[in-house]
Amino acid sequence: MSKKVKETDFVLTESGKKYGSAVRVKAFLIFILALLATITATIVKYIVVDDLGKHLGKYAFLCYIAVVFGHILILTALALYGFATRRDWVMKLKVFAVLLFCILTGYVSCLFLSDISFYFMPVYLTAYLLSPLLSKKDTFAASLIMNIFLFMTISVECIVTGANLLPAFVMLAVGIVSGSLISFGISEDPKKLNYLIKGTIINVTAIATMIVLSFIKTNKPLDFVDNLAYMAISSSAAMIIGLLMQYILERVFNLITNSRLIELTDHNAPLIKRLITEAPGTFHHSITVSGFAQTCATAIGENPYLARAAAYYHDIGKLINSHYFKENQREINPHDNMLPEVSAEIIRNHTIHGLELCKEYRIPEEIASVTIQHHGTMPITVFYNKATKLTDSVVDIDEYSYHGVPPVTKIAAIIMICDSSEAAIRAMDAPDGERVEKLLTSLIGARISSGQFDNCDITMRELNIIKKTIIDAYGGVFHSRVKYPEGK
Repeated sequence: MSKKVKETDFVLTESGKKYGSAVRVKAFLIFILALLATITATIVKYIVVDDLGKHLGKYAFLCYIAVVFGHILILTALALYGFATRRDWVMKLKVFAVLLFCILTGYVSCLFLSDISFYFMPVYLTAYLLSPLLSKKDTFAASLIMNIFLFMTISVECIVTGANLLPAFVMLAVGIVSGSLISFGISEDPKKLNYLIKGTIINVTAIATMIVLSFIKTNKPLDFVDNLAYMAISSSAAMIIGLLMQYILERVFNLITNSRLIELTDHNAPLIKRLITEAPGTFHHSITVSGFAQTCATAIGENPYLARAAAYYHDIGKLINSHYFKENQREINPHDNMLPEVSAEIIRNHTIHGLELCKEYRIPEEIASVTIQHHGTMPITVFYNKATKLTDSVVDIDEYSYHGVPPVTKIAAIIMICDSSEAAIRAMDAPDGERVEKLLTSLIGARISSGQFDNCDITMRELNIIKKTIIDAYGGVFHSRVKYPEGK
């Protein structure tokens, strides 16, 4: 018997499970590393670059301690925000890590470029780096934290040296305004052209904001020869660097973005290419499921790109022993001459094989986890019924059930429903709207009664929307063709 897959084999990002101690320790270490990096960069700037000690005298050490304490408070606030409201930051360490990395990158860049000019600081770099990678709220929170970090550090430097604080206030306002526009205006848009167009508009707005703020305070516009050039260069560079770094950060941290999801569903993607040639029946089944899933995800407000990609990869485990699955068979069914327990073992192992293949090919966990969730712990009724007919004793249904994990995300729940629906509808003789609706009601009801959605926050209203969406889409997928006269 195949071993059951443990919950620790992948991250349950939306379940109510407690954090594992190992995950908490890793999250804490990432936090400490980020904190040490920001403190080190600040101290190097103060002591080595600016030599603030000569201005502070005996109070230098106290000033440095105060700044360090401020950094600890700000980063701790960010961590508490993540623990309290965004639990997947901790469960999905890659999100937490890339968020802190981009904050640090933006902060260090601004810190050392400020020696050229305060207006040369790319205060929106963090937002540009994260906008294609994370959600709007996460991008905004990271950009806000970075700008608060920067303002605190620059303000101390200005106060100690007697420099004008106006540029620091201007750049704080511009950083917050621009970061907000980038976070809520560019995030989740997979098109590179839209990124560039929107980024250019935001950059122009940022420059206009700088000019207005400075003009209000000083009664004269900024020096267009120097400061305006600095602003234009820094804003354009931040936008281009954000675009170029997207590919690198996606790969290094194995993140999902809409553009990455589109890339993963390209027919030249390695696993999809294998599926087309080695298990063509499964590939066509996955294509149909993806059509249902994408429409259902849109209907309940989930990411349609993620649903589509999850559908493409949900049966990828059928690449192993592909001829044992009905859609890849022609005339001979090898299960006809096999014991039902052996057949059940082969069939249910495709979920485990799918997870293993996804890990091997570094498919993001949000997609990989669906391979083990899309059947949950449902029974394989065909072979269970066959076993009951071959013996007079009681048959343990657990031996004929999938040893996976019930869905913990709405996307996994959608794939579970769409997968079973597509197969069942295709197996029906002369399906019509009424029969399809009864079938879907039965399929969803069976999964509810067996507790398949107990760890998922999907609602009955959303399940009904999914059912109706599949019924509406059914006519477009399994439509009949006009019969033409022979030879025409």
